[in-house]
Amino acid sequence: MRYIILAVLLSFPYVAISQNVSQQKDTEQLFKTFSVELDSLRKANHIPGLAAAVVTDQELAWSKSYGSSHFDTGDGATFKAVTPDTPFWIASVTKTFLGLLFLQLEEQSKIDLNSKINDMPGWENFCGWLSNSNIIFGQNLHCDKPITIRNVLNHTVNGEPGTEFLYNPIMYSRLSRYIEYVYSNPISTAEGRHNTMAQLTQENILGPAGMDRTMAGMWQREKALVFFDMAQGFEYTEGGYSRKKHLERHFAGGAGIVSTVNDLAKYDIALDNGTLASDQVMEKLFTPAVAPDGSNLPYAFGWYVQYYKGEKLIWHSGWDEKAGFSALYLKVPERNLTLILLANSEGIWWGNPLNEAKVEGSLFAQLFLSHFVFDTK
Repeated sequence: MRYIILAVLLSFPYVAISQNVSQQKDTEQLFKTFSVELDSLRKANHIPGLAAAVVTDQELAWSKSYGSSHFDTGDGATFKAVTPDTPFWIASVTKTFLGLLFLQLEEQSKIDLNSKINDMPGWENFCGWLSNSNIIFGQNLHCDKPITIRNVLNHTVNGEPGTEFLYNPIMYSRLSRYIEYVYSNPISTAEGRHNTMAQLTQENILGPAGMDRTMAGMWQREKALVFFDMAQGFEYTEGGYSRKKHLERHFAGGAGIVSTVNDLAKYDIALDNGTLASDQVMEKLFTPAVAPDGSNLPYAFGWYVQYYKGEKLIWHSGWDEKAGFSALYLKVPERNLTLILLANSEGIWWGNPLNEAKVEGSLFAQLFLSHFVFDTK
């Protein structure tokens, strides 16, 4: 009997190892299948180059690249392939950094989110222009009503401020000017080569997260290689590609960051492990604004927040048709799971409504969720 018991006990490590090997093989097969289908979706959406990363349990579990960051639109010859370290213009995914930065500055008593953006120099001319234009973001915009910085960060500026959600990137773009105003600098400094908001983002977020392949704005001198290594943006029309004009933009707020999927994975890990902010700030970051009837609106501080098939999803997209870039950053917090996608065309964008959060409209999000979330239930 002693020998039987000993034999059983000795078999336990073998069983555990076998289970671990089996799970590893299952995971490898899952990523392999996802990778093949992701590349097929890339080609179907005419994306020249795509970089992807998946973070699980605060670790980079997988990153992969497809296609070209640069190629000859005449003969299609590739002369630079995408890698997970290829920098892309991340467009509106930049707003996630702004939400965090402003909450950090609030905790440091540098700014007050209840301050009115109306007090900023030039407000009357700007708001008057926008509200009287045909631009959708100026509709139902009441320039004479107090609009707080919190309202701007939550996209609750249209209508009665603080009561309803309408995605308003133009208003976000004024945040760099507000920072200069708070720091007693000329408003013109907002469009400087490396403005105050860009510097604060480097100091408070990019540096602590170790994001060496990410630049805040296009003129961060110490990140010159990021600029020179940046992917070329493309537009696909009528069966062919054309190059978009290379970006030369300051860090306005609605956009301005250039990054890689590997660096955004570092950002994601730093968000979740407490490197970048206190627990109090992190709780605020993902807490959506509340409507007068007590219901949650679909946006927090630089992040969409929604439920889909019972799963909480926190995300942001990026789309810049003028530059030829798109992006998707999707977190599934209850599973400690994140997807990051960067593309050098508009191909990731799916046309999310301006007044809702519907990431399920993205074929790329659906592909990811079907393999990593709902297929596992």
